[in-house]
Amino acid sequence: MSNRSEILTEYREASEQLNELKQYEASHVVPCHEETITIKPKYGQRMQALSNKCDYLNMILEAMAASED
Repeated sequence: MSNRSEILTEYREASEQLNELKQYEASHVVPCHEETITIKPKYGQRMQALSNKCDYLNMILEAMAASED
C-alpha cells in the first residue's frame, strides 16, 4: 500500500466483493416457515472481513486526504 491510487483500487475491489456477497446472500433467502424468513449468512465471516478491510482502507484514505490539506 504505497500510494493513494493503490489503496483506492484495493478499497474498490474489497467493496465490490462485499456487495456481491451481500447480493448473493439476499437472493438466496429461504423461508423457514410460511410467514417468517430467517437469514442465515453462509458468508458472514467473509463479509465481516471485507467490511473491516473497507473500514481500514477508508480510514487510511481519509487520513491521507486530511494530511494533504
